[in-house]
Amino acid sequence: MPEAVPGRRPVLILLMRLLWAAMLLLPAFGASAGVVFTSLHSFQGFPNGAHPEAALVQGSDGNFYGTTYDGGTNNAGTVFKISATGALTNLYLFTGGNDGSNLYAGLVQGTDGNFYGTTFFGGTNGWGTVFKISASGALTSLYSFTGGYDGGDSYARLAQGNDGTFYGTTAHWGTNGYGTVFKISATGALTSLYSFTGGDDGEGPAGLVQGSDGNFYGTTYAGGTYGAGTVFRLTVAQAAPVFLAVTLTNGTLSLTWSAEAGGVYQLQYNSGLSSSNWTNLGDPATAAGTTLSATDSVTNGTRRFYRVALLP
Repeated sequence: MPEAVPGRRPVLILLMRLLWAAMLLLPAFGASAGVVFTSLHSFQGFPNGAHPEAALVQGSDGNFYGTTYDGGTNNAGTVFKISATGALTNLYLFTGGNDGSNLYAGLVQGTDGNFYGTTFFGGTNGWGTVFKISASGALTSLYSFTGGYDGGDSYARLAQGNDGTFYGTTAHWGTNGYGTVFKISATGALTSLYSFTGGDDGEGPAGLVQGSDGNFYGTTYAGGTYGAGTVFRLTVAQAAPVFLAVTLTNGTLSLTWSAEAGGVYQLQYNSGLSSSNWTNLGDPATAAGTTLSATDSVTNGTRRFYRVALLP
């Protein structure tokens, strides 16, 4: 039996009453929060997928779009859409072949209305893919990672930059084996931008976000000064175009210059280098790959000098 404290009630009785009061208060706190939880869908593996690893994204149509890591017909993952009331539609069931398999990353909707994402495994070389898929489920494989300089095993969501190009990361490989940052156009032209060294710059990068200053910011899982990861900033400046080939055939001048996927270029000409009045030749062209070309008719024409302007 507990001993009574002079002038106070027994300690055990007081503790029991405090615990009882706490039990009465807990439901009251829960009710006052005004939170209503609704389960919209339960995945069952086959055929609607299993283990969604990434956050949803709301499309311009109001539906929510997401991915599952595995499950589906081939146990290789799925892309699905679900309404706010819980009506789920399977948009694509990955096969584990050239289309890729096992999706850690979520989707991002591009300005063209399509959704873009990555797979961790699968593809032509087994190191994952970049794909786009329409809201109706038409999937296009854009790129298969090789596990070489371009990296492999992408598990983070892509980010569409101000230039319309998509920017992403791979968790592994690259030049040094510790992951990469890349950009890829909507047509699948990929450029590797940075290979982590596993040193002060970190290793195993997560997804990127573009800041209001135009730079990209991200984190790494490990590496850095203390081996516990880093926060980094990446400044991406497009390289100035360089003429690669100039040929004249039957009065038609063909010009080819270097480009970066997603870059917008304007060919211009001038009659003299001392003049600052450059004239546009044709319309601006958006590069889908690493080169662009244009032609000019020079039959009985005056002397011309050419340059290529990189547009914002």
